[in-house]
Amino acid sequence: MALSEHEQKMLREIEQSLLAEDPQFGKSVAAESFGGSQGGVTLRGIAVIVIGLVLLVGGVAMSQISLWLVAVSVLGFMVMVAGGMWMLRSGGKSPVSVTSSHRTGSTSQGKLGERMEDNFRRRFEN
Repeated sequence: MALSEHEQKMLREIEQSLLAEDPQFGKSVAAESFGGSQGGVTLRGIAVIVIGLVLLVGGVAMSQISLWLVAVSVLGFMVMVAGGMWMLRSGGKSPVSVTSSHRTGSTSQGKLGERMEDNFRRRFEN
């Protein structure tokens, strides 16, 4: 979920004040990359999970024919888990943008989104 511009600005201000107060901590944190190790949703990862899902459902459906075909569904489950692990560890090298950080489309859709965000924030401010 992408942060709004206001939230990004607040995060930058907090980061700058923290670095100003404790430069030694800033150097130690700068050496580590927080965002780089997180995975991202990739088209290849989604394809692997879909293939695993097809194998799982196909194995369950064909288990009426032979009990040995249950192994196909187990293999499908393992492929799905492997696809999920691959996406988590991929580092987000080719991410699919689920929510875009910039507004596209007509201005009325942008205004609607902004109004919905404002209404959501107002609920928790009280």
